[in-house]
Amino acid sequence: MPNLPRAIERLYALNVGVTPLEEGAPHERPHKPLMLLAAFDLIDDGLASPKRIPWCQELRDRFTTRFELVRKHNDQNTPENPFRYLQGDQLWSAWKEDETGDRPLETTPLVGEMGKVFAEFTEEFALLTANPDVRREMREALVARYFPAQAEALLDDAIPAPPEDPRIEEESPAYGRDPAFRRKIIEIYDHQCAACGLRIRLPQARGISFIDAAHLVPFSQSHNDHPTNGLALCKNHHWAMDRHLIAPGPDLNWHVSGLLQAHRSNGEKELLELANHAVLLPHEPAFHPDPEGLAWRMAKLMA
Repeated sequence: MPNLPRAIERLYALNVGVTPLEEGAPHERPHKPLMLLAAFDLIDDGLASPKRIPWCQELRDRFTTRFELVRKHNDQNTPENPFRYLQGDQLWSAWKEDETGDRPLETTPLVGEMGKVFAEFTEEFALLTANPDVRREMREALVARYFPAQAEALLDDAIPAPPEDPRIEEESPAYGRDPAFRRKIIEIYDHQCAACGLRIRLPQARGISFIDAAHLVPFSQSHNDHPTNGLALCKNHHWAMDRHLIAPGPDLNWHVSGLLQAHRSNGEKELLELANHAVLLPHEPAFHPDPEGLAWRMAKLMA
């Protein structure tokens, strides 16, 4: 049976690559998720099916329209690359048709090969993407993970943010994106709490982790599952941040609420000792916390 949560985890973990530091502020390359969005468009419009996605001008145009919305200074408009290299993510396979028959696509397709090159989703993804409602959910997941800042432009029916609940920022999982976000954040932070440094891995106990993935700005308000909107936190510090007792600041240090009193309990004392300690950052600069999200957390810190 097709498993949507598992499929979304794979979408969140696309091997997109990160631009080099010497080319400016590093960021994830947008090409693979954009190609998937373009393919969904063609299926929506009856110009493709999950088992036959043509390399054609319409696909290139859909890719380019979105590319211009999300591109950064060193990105190149090269739809031929994701069309070929998505095969490495085992989401689809591609082939070329000619007079000798069909053969696997082993090079990037050329403009002159339009109408001769095709791709198909793997069996599980083909079954899922055949459903329009599931395609919509997968589209929303891709935008939330890779392009949250451009969601309104990329989604025809952008989801309005619900009224803010000022009390607790904890959220319920939605269509598999919550475990997908958690897996990506824990991987980026190498299972280490960004506050206290707690890092416990039990290889023999598969699936057990002591670390949570916390949003800086809650997904219910931001629809942002990009790793820069997340922190890996142990359960204690996740709880404290959700209740605005601690906050990571734009200075990349931890700040604590003035409501805490060390004499009342060891728990409050330990939280107070976190003040002015550096946020433990992931190795890859492209995934460092977003300054706007850090500022949002600081503004919520209880006085």
